[in-house]
Amino acid sequence: MHTSKIRLALVFYVLSVVLVSLLPGGGPSLWRIGKGLDVFTLVHFLAYSGMAVLALLSFGSRTAQSLALLSAVGLGALLEWGQSFVPSREMSLIDQIVNTLGVLSGALFFRYQGHALMDWLRSCLK
Repeated sequence: MHTSKIRLALVFYVLSVVLVSLLPGGGPSLWRIGKGLDVFTLVHFLAYSGMAVLALLSFGSRTAQSLALLSAVGLGALLEWGQSFVPSREMSLIDQIVNTLGVLSGALFFRYQGHALMDWLRSCLK
């Protein structure tokens, strides 16, 4: 497979998550469901699930894959902390838990559907 293309996609994906995470904002208050819960909770989950899948596609060895998943969880924690310094943003333990659950779900998806995903990508990247 074209690992270099997938790694480049991972780099751009991570940079996009960093940028969006550190922008001032937070969404309209009507999107909030309760304290700490809002529509963006789903966005956190999906973003970190996607990051996990791209990371697992990018690295072949189990050690590298494990480090990539741990790095994704660490990045989520670091960005949550970083949001405490951004106007109109705040650090959220709920978001960090959701980020971590997203990484775990992406890893589970890859565990059970990774071969099908890699076959599909091979056919697309020919």
